Amino acid sequence: MAARLASVPAFFALRILSGLLLLKLSASFLPVVGFGDFSQFMLFAALLNIVAIGGAQNGLVRQAAAAEDDTALSRVHGAALLIWGIATPLLALVAAIASGIIARILVGTAEPRWAVIALALVALAAGPGQIWCSILSGRKRVIVSLSAQATGLAVGTALAAWLIIAGEPLAATIGFAAGSLVTMAVAFPFVVRLGVRTVPLVVARAEVPRLLAYSAAFAATTVFSSVLLFALRSHYRAHFGAIALGYWLMANRISDISTQLLGLCLIQVFVPHFAMLRDEPERRALVLRSWALGVAVMGAIPLVFGVLARPLVHIFLSDAYLPAIPAIRTYMIGDLLRVWASLAMFTAFARGHPVRYAAIEMGTLSMMVLIALLLITAGDLRAPWLGYASAYAVTALSRRRCSSSTGADGGLVPQYR
Repeated sequence: MAARLASVPAFFALRILSGLLLLKLSASFLPVVGFGDFSQFMLFAALLNIVAIGGAQNGLVRQAAAAEDDTALSRVHGAALLIWGIATPLLALVAAIASGIIARILVGTAEPRWAVIALALVALAAGPGQIWCSILSGRKRVIVSLSAQATGLAVGTALAAWLIIAGEPLAATIGFAAGSLVTMAVAFPFVVRLGVRTVPLVVARAEVPRLLAYSAAFAATTVFSSVLLFALRSHYRAHFGAIALGYWLMANRISDISTQLLGLCLIQVFVPHFAMLRDEPERRALVLRSWALGVAVMGAIPLVFGVLARPLVHIFLSDAYLPAIPAIRTYMIGDLLRVWASLAMFTAFARGHPVRYAAIEMGTLSMMVLIALLLITAGDLRAPWLGYASAYAVTALSRRRCSSSTGADGGLVPQYR
């Protein structure tokens, strides 16, 4: 398990390096307009990757882990391919018909409609690669899964970098997306070794609603959080101005990086391991170990930042963001408290309760927004980051009380049911 766990931050570091490299090259070799076009189409490509298999990636990890034999695993695989097979022609048709409109939304003109169609075709064609990587992760082949994704990421980054230097921003986005085809090719032989077989259509169809339930949970939390946070940011800017909003967004962005690492570890390592265990004491022990590791990692970040805040901001951001240090520090404390909520969410997810997963996330976010609104009304500039830390403190406290009432795990982490 240690090797699987170590592979996650290694892959995460590669993603960060890829993003930084393309950011630097696009800012250096492209005009401002070209940089904007490249950024917009990269966001569009990321969205296409999610919808290519109906957003079922994380649900596939859980269902593959819970499969008791090759027959059950083949049924999950068949359902995922069925979702992809239905989504592909529909999305391709939408991309072809609405390519001009999409291009105009992205860059203000319909001329690059060819890039919209090309990106859609590449992303849809690579859908099976996402399915196979999710299944590999679910069957504890995390190192193989992430290696396949890392290979595709490296190839896509190299192609995008070459095309950016050549001054072709739209072709660069297609080159980057093409890396997912490499991932698909690398992952395929490893999936075959798992014993996955073709199943009848009627058998695969029976598994589809379950996978879509996980997709709906993730979609619901994403849409809910996006709407609430966009509204809160608008309200905050109206009260305190764009500069204060910029400090908040910077703190929020730094928080996103560390919590993405936490989420990646939980979905790639914790969920498959938990779902495969059948013994409740072993499951509680796994939760306790994961909690301790999460607290250690997320707790070290604010400690380091507390000592080196000014030089770190100077090196990695700029001195213009020195006033954001209190917000960044408070968000880091909130990230530490978020370990309890994240474990609760992903344990519910691993148990096959996507609605409970979504409820924990939505409930905590609603609490954050409510606290922030009250503080904004009181004229407190610190409203968003105090709301964030406070909401996750309440969630962490409620988790501890749940466990204390049952006597589980020494009152440290709950028995998530």
